[in-house]
Amino acid sequence: MVDQLFEHILNMSITGSYVIVFIIVARLFLRKVPKIFSYALWSVVLIRLLCPFSIESIFSFIPSEVQNSPLNKLYTQMPQIQNVINTSEQAVNNISPVPIPSTPAAPSGIIPSNPSDAWINTGQYIWLIGIGLLLIYSIAATVRLSRNLRAATPLFENVYEHNGISTPFVFGFLKPRIYLPNGLSDHEKAYIIKHEQVHIHRCDHIIKLLAFVVLCIHWFNPVVWLAFYLMSDDMEQSCDESVIRQMGSGIKKEYSTSLLSLSTGRRFMGGSPLAFGESNTKGRIKNILNYKKPAFWVVLVAILVVAALCVGLISNPKNDPLTVKDYAEQFMEQNITSYENSTNVKMVDSKITKLEKIASFDDLFATPLEIWSLEYRLKPDDPAKLTMTENVVDGFITEEGSMGKPILIFSIMNSTPQYLGVIRSGENDISTPAGQEMAVRVFLEANHHLPHETYSGKHILVKFPLTTGETSQLLLSQPVIQGDSGIWSVERWKDSNGNEYYNTPQTDVTIAEYYARLQTLADQGEEPALLDPLQVSMNYISNDIGMGQHVKLDQLVVDNEATADDFAITPESILMGYVFNLNLENHSFDFDNIEWLTMEDSARFKGLNINPDEDMPNGFYILNKYTYTDPLEVTEDTRYSIVDANTGALKEVSKQEFIEYFKQYTDFVPPCVITKKDGYVTSIAEKYMP
Repeated sequence: MVDQLFEHILNMSITGSYVIVFIIVARLFLRKVPKIFSYALWSVVLIRLLCPFSIESIFSFIPSEVQNSPLNKLYTQMPQIQNVINTSEQAVNNISPVPIPSTPAAPSGIIPSNPSDAWINTGQYIWLIGIGLLLIYSIAATVRLSRNLRAATPLFENVYEHNGISTPFVFGFLKPRIYLPNGLSDHEKAYIIKHEQVHIHRCDHIIKLLAFVVLCIHWFNPVVWLAFYLMSDDMEQSCDESVIRQMGSGIKKEYSTSLLSLSTGRRFMGGSPLAFGESNTKGRIKNILNYKKPAFWVVLVAILVVAALCVGLISNPKNDPLTVKDYAEQFMEQNITSYENSTNVKMVDSKITKLEKIASFDDLFATPLEIWSLEYRLKPDDPAKLTMTENVVDGFITEEGSMGKPILIFSIMNSTPQYLGVIRSGENDISTPAGQEMAVRVFLEANHHLPHETYSGKHILVKFPLTTGETSQLLLSQPVIQGDSGIWSVERWKDSNGNEYYNTPQTDVTIAEYYARLQTLADQGEEPALLDPLQVSMNYISNDIGMGQHVKLDQLVVDNEATADDFAITPESILMGYVFNLNLENHSFDFDNIEWLTMEDSARFKGLNINPDEDMPNGFYILNKYTYTDPLEVTEDTRYSIVDANTGALKEVSKQEFIEYFKQYTDFVPPCVITKKDGYVTSIAEKYMP
């Protein structure tokens, strides 16, 4: 959830930056009016940068483009999928889409492993570190200043004097105190105390603290730092003007002289958000000397202008929410635009023939979700120009291709649909509630809207060999209750190429109802095998994965303390076979898989017609089941090893040396042991032949 919060803060910061720039420009036109009006405008920035919500109004100065920031990723990510007319389906929120890998068709729902958004992950941690450093420094400075002020001498009420300070300031939150340096004359004290009392009366010490909190949250934005400085300047100058109004214009000269004598040539910060003193002495003196009591009509106009600016900047533009049909029409129009831009075929007509809600989900996401089936037709100006004609009906191109019909996914917020993206009916089984839910989950996980696990709690990771020799792994979870009485289920599995396969229960009810029924059967003692994760694993491998998979219990490698992060690591496969056509020109080669049998495999000899006395003179037997080879790929980082003729040990060599070494073999080529991960070979080593 930190990444979503960080993205939300980024969007607030972008909107806030626009408001800050607007106010900076407005200050130029308000420079002749009292500074209290400029100071009041900064309250809008405070609200914009601190409050996650905003009202809508037809009287708004915020452009819609600012609200539709590209950083609003929650409702913009979607896959780039090619449809029947070779169009690139894009998000219809008027925001640049973010591509993700498409989902290959598979009954269980298979997707490639999707790396997390590194930029957001890195940025959010830097953001948190920055906040932490600012808070630690400020707290330490506050504690240090508080200790130093213990020696201050009380003058009267909440006014204190201290010989260790050079400028007056206010310190405290609930009970703010005024601290003065020693040596001030009575006249100077009167001006300065009145100034600080105005601060306290207006609750500036609380406003300054809130502004500092906003600065900590948005520390990465230089415009916010500028706003903090300008707001502080307006705060001080408006206080000066208040003192002059209360004590008369005759004090201007003496007041300015006092400020000049107290100036240290630098701003007082103190590092504490609970203490703030005098700043920008030159600007304040100039403002004091030029200040004149404004005419009534000037004040009235200023109030109206500031009120209008506050309303216009604090509210978002009021837009009529888009309906599902609006999104569907935009979806269709963007397909038309994409197709026309990539071909010379123009569409002269289009129509939506079906828009139907298939299902809704209340507990899958932070907000309710709905999925809608869309069917539409596009009419080209000249059907003869089309390269594909099999999906043309009555002169109209249908939207359905090999991947099926588009299924639009919406998040429902305050009864308003927000478009999330699209999946395809041909890639997912949407004929059952379980299939519909799994299709949506796969989409949400691929777009980082859901964690990479279906059920939280305890997990078990089970690695097992496929018939090809490659290693795959299962992630088991307890979908109903945790503990010894909870049933186990295979949540998903992954092969050595990094492809994930989601387990969709074959049922006509929802997934939750399906597992609840199985839990009831287990509670009644009718399905005890469901309580044993190893039996669940064996059954799933044999019956659900298919492809003739049969494993023994002792072939399972079990991690009872696994996490979803452990499952995300692709398993490494160790295979043995013959390497052919390895060369320096490219990275691909052919691999003929074999089994290396020894006397430990004697139980299989009879079924394989192996006579150990005749067929295993050297204590091993090479079983080559298949007559075909598999294409594999190496990388620049692949390691190569050959057997040292003198010691029999492996020694690492270059790819060229490895190729040259194997050229010496003509009649018989020794097998090699390869390691494979994420679809690539990481090492090739010659097998020692005794």
